[in-house]
Amino acid sequence: MRSFSTVFLALAAAGEVFGHGHVRRVVANGVTYKGYERWSNDDQSKVVSWHFTTEDEGPVPVSRINSPDIICHEGATNAGASVPVAAGSQLQIVRFNTIGGFEHPGPEMHYLAPCGDAGCEKVDKNSLRFFKFYQKGLVQPGMADSPSWNTQKWATTEVHKHRQQEGDGWIDTYTVTIPQNVKPGAYILRHEVLGLHKAQDGQPEFYPQCINLKITGSGNQQPSGVPATQMYKSSDPGVAINIWVDLKSYQIPGPPVSSAFSKRGLENTTPKRHPRNGSG
Repeated sequence: MRSFSTVFLALAAAGEVFGHGHVRRVVANGVTYKGYERWSNDDQSKVVSWHFTTEDEGPVPVSRINSPDIICHEGATNAGASVPVAAGSQLQIVRFNTIGGFEHPGPEMHYLAPCGDAGCEKVDKNSLRFFKFYQKGLVQPGMADSPSWNTQKWATTEVHKHRQQEGDGWIDTYTVTIPQNVKPGAYILRHEVLGLHKAQDGQPEFYPQCINLKITGSGNQQPSGVPATQMYKSSDPGVAINIWVDLKSYQIPGPPVSSAFSKRGLENTTPKRHPRNGSG
């Protein structure tokens, strides 16, 4: 008889492609803005998410997390349009996948980088300096229970429970709140999810996508940031991890949420188990 962990590791391997996909669209203030569609014959010159070259829309492997591919995905080039959004408001990032949506367990992270005088349509991605304004990781500690993820819960698996079928695939919708006090201007929003289903084999899967924003408002906060190529190490506790256990806690990788925004309750913590949920 196969062990508990062996069964779940097999499930992880079977679901390998459930994370492949892209940002199909962004919705802000009720207006829909098209994202880059690699296989579309439509005009891609005015999409708001950055172009990329990954043929299977798969992850950036851990071997390239210190290369330019980690900035906005493999071979990424600038998007030609931007999403206008007010500081303090929300936008929805709609990810598309032909095989069930983004099922992979892991954290969700959001960064901003000012584009400067060059503008987001022409900025050199290597010059971008990102500050983190939101992160969410292990929502509920416990034993890994793929594919339901009702015991061990993650930011991504909680979003995935609300997936919807669309055309020949599925969509997962991530809601992002732009910080109320961020300085207005042109920014790159770096939306990233990290699949940990194969991390125990040294194969965590990074899925960064970049979106051009034009933020309005009266805020004055624009923290200093770091190059995306310096955010992660393969030895980080939140990268080199085996989640196929009774997981007690999780440390989200990358820089912390900027102190300019951390008072909004976006701490890098894992909630404690509560007797009411029967998990300890």
